[in-house]
Amino acid sequence: LDHDNLISGYAEMLKHGLLSDKGHLNDLLNYNIANWDTESLLPLLETSVNVKRNVVRQDPFEKGLRKALNLGHTFGHAFETWCMRQGNPVLHGYAVAWGIIPELYLAVKKTGFPVDIMRQTVQFIRENYGILPITCDDYPTLLELMTHDKKNIAGVINFTLLGGIGDIRINQTATKNEIEEALDFFREG
Repeated sequence: LDHDNLISGYAEMLKHGLLSDKGHLNDLLNYNIANWDTESLLPLLETSVNVKRNVVRQDPFEKGLRKALNLGHTFGHAFETWCMRQGNPVLHGYAVAWGIIPELYLAVKKTGFPVDIMRQTVQFIRENYGILPITCDDYPTLLELMTHDKKNIAGVINFTLLGGIGDIRINQTATKNEIEEALDFFREG
């Protein structure tokens, strides 16, 4: 397993930490993925797999709770396509990690997600996944890409947000201004 693929996969684990509990999230945020080893990574991976398995078991046909697994994906898919169009494709996990940043920002604003946990998670993502160099000029393209996401309902951009760690809020919406504000936060912190 090379480092880029490990980092990419770790984004999904980070998402599972946000969807589950504070202990698992803290373990993930405090793990040094730059110096990973199989023995220390395995228990984190096992917990992450169990989180996903439990969600899928409760909602095998993605009618409700399973949409929780889309956390980070609405912005993430737009970032991934944007990168591809720039001729600079990225691994899916990097795009999801970047997508978690604006979606946590929306969660703070709209559903009361704790600011300190958002900041800690954002810092971890920025340190380990780098920065995607978008500008305000890219917002119309990113918004357009988000409007074509398969998770949307009746043309409304749809998000999975969190009220807190493990407090899943599916089918959340945001205005164009809120999405642009989240992109500002993504760029500027």
